[in-house]
Amino acid sequence: MNKPNQITFATFNLLNYLEPPNAYYDFENIYSFEEWKKKQHWMAQAIKSLDCDVIGFQEIFSPQSLEQLMNELGYPYFAVVDSAHVEDDYLYTSPVVGIASRYPIEKVQPVKPDLELLSAFNLSDSFSFNRTPVHATITLPHLGSTDCYVVHFKSQRPTEPKSHILDNADRSKVSQISDNQKPKSDTLVKLHQEQLGSWLSSVQRGLEAQMLHQYITNQRYQTDQPVVLMGDFNKPLFNDEFKGLLSYSINRDENSKHWLSHFRLKDSWDLYHQLHEEDLLELRKPTHYYGASGSVLDYILMSNEFDCQNSSSLMEISSYTVLDHHLINPSFEHDQFSTDHAIVAVTAHIREA
Repeated sequence: MNKPNQITFATFNLLNYLEPPNAYYDFENIYSFEEWKKKQHWMAQAIKSLDCDVIGFQEIFSPQSLEQLMNELGYPYFAVVDSAHVEDDYLYTSPVVGIASRYPIEKVQPVKPDLELLSAFNLSDSFSFNRTPVHATITLPHLGSTDCYVVHFKSQRPTEPKSHILDNADRSKVSQISDNQKPKSDTLVKLHQEQLGSWLSSVQRGLEAQMLHQYITNQRYQTDQPVVLMGDFNKPLFNDEFKGLLSYSINRDENSKHWLSHFRLKDSWDLYHQLHEEDLLELRKPTHYYGASGSVLDYILMSNEFDCQNSSSLMEISSYTVLDHHLINPSFEHDQFSTDHAIVAVTAHIREA
């Protein structure tokens, strides 16, 4: 049997994939069975239209339901490495990520932060991934064992302050200060909490990106296998918190660049345009909209095996697709229970000798 000459990868934020009669985040957020049927139908049509081989999912509350649906669609291999948090038996928070594949998943495991590296910076007790990334090794045509990662970085939502109850001594100190000063402005307190909370969310994303990159590069050092990273980054890739994902040199050490280039990850959008220079003026489509403002939040990063300009190249990116009709020209009847993200898919073709 001939091997297919192409492989398509996709990243798909499902937006609250939770089977009724369970609720997500609030007791009122429950799909009716008819609404759930519509959501699953929309997902199935989108997946069929993209004809993907490997799909990374975000916002999974009901992995067993998703596994069954993917099996029906021709994806016999499915994995998650975590479970959503459940309160009061049916209120779900903290969704997880997962992966589905037409090709065999050899092994799957959670991405774990390196405690030794964290402790070197006194961070070992304070860091954990907001959503544990998936690491799946998949046997793919032409590529063999390929390390596929699915991530959903911390959202832009400001980190919430912890409620702090003052003891009597602290309350007395505050009272003494208050006697000589105006009472605190609630508006200023809210502003300062929001600003600091927003910054802490950026710090969390940055730490997640660094820990993920450290894990990916260590795996590549051990196995020398191709890498595909799919996910919802929750901020555009050019932001400072993601610099570590794309870095492949040590500061003030030019000689490191050659050796570290083996561990480089590139945005599949850039890899596509290396091969299709005539499309360089094409504007990149947003994958998420906040009001009328669009941003690219969903990415697929790839190792040198997919870079047509690299000597290690085995495949080249022949197609880059953003499925966004439900965002830019929605039909209420058809798209009502779709998702608030575009689906990004890239196709890699085997390089001709």
